[in-house]
Amino acid sequence: MSYHSKKSFASRFSGLIFVVGLHLAAVIALLIGLKPKGEMVLIDNVKVETVEDKQEKVEPPPPPPPDYVPPPPDFAPPPTFNVAADAPAPANAITTTPVKPVEAAPVVAAKPPTPAKVPKKGLSRPDYPSESKKLGEEGVVGMALYLNADGKVQDAKVEKSSGFERLDNAAVKQALKSWKFEPCTDNDKPVACWYKINFRWQLKDA
Repeated sequence: MSYHSKKSFASRFSGLIFVVGLHLAAVIALLIGLKPKGEMVLIDNVKVETVEDKQEKVEPPPPPPPDYVPPPPDFAPPPTFNVAADAPAPANAITTTPVKPVEAAPVVAAKPPTPAKVPKKGLSRPDYPSESKKLGEEGVVGMALYLNADGKVQDAKVEKSSGFERLDNAAVKQALKSWKFEPCTDNDKPVACWYKINFRWQLKDA
């Protein structure tokens, strides 16, 4: 390659760099010098006008009427509660077993008391007083006898006389000496009691 050719290439490259530099300088000058200032002024004006417009348009709300009733609040559903199931009792918990009430024993009705009875073999007859036989004395002696739990006579009283003292005394003496009855009972238990009896004196039995 010749010297002339090298010189022409260098000249053209230098001119290209110069032209590019001019364009860059122009663009930078335009961005820095003119355009930013114009935008700042425009923005400031817009902001001022906007604030002033807002201040002019704000008005206080009118006072509520005297009988103003506020509207009811919006419906809100009640909260839902989840009830947890009872937890099982721990293994070492103390448990109680209901005690079955003791049934009362059935009440047995008490049996009514029973009076004394003359034994089936009967009562021994006293000897007829000899004087009463001679005089023909007869009659009925009413006596009250006190019997012990064995039915034996422990006491005897004349409640109704036969009309003859000898016959009354002979009957009382025989009762105390040898008469024995089936005792009185109270709820099936032998008890002492009073027993009334009439004894008849007849000459035909003498």
